[in-house]
Amino acid sequence: MEEFFINIIYKNKKVKFRVMNPESSLDMLMQNLRHATGKDGRLIFDFPSVDQSGAPLDYFFGKNDTDINEVRVLRPRIGKTDKTLLDYGIASGDTVYLIADPFPG
Repeated sequence: MEEFFINIIYKNKKVKFRVMNPESSLDMLMQNLRHATGKDGRLIFDFPSVDQSGAPLDYFFGKNDTDINEVRVLRPRIGKTDKTLLDYGIASGDTVYLIADPFPG
């Protein structure tokens, strides 16, 4: 299988991230990203668990929708079906965004 990379943008930081299995669920990819380290051994991204107001945060991938010129959230699950990058048409080399989403505590 050919190597699969996505560019991830979060808080003005862009990282080229290798995806071992593009058919993995988005939940699994997010879990892997939370623990991913760079060459310096430090976490690639800082994932605060709460926002400035103290509300807990969840994180999602997002994709730029050029038709409406805004970033659409890629839902990790629809009904009982886990979604993957491929389900959303994400190809190797595409750019996705990390979106922090506060949820009521």
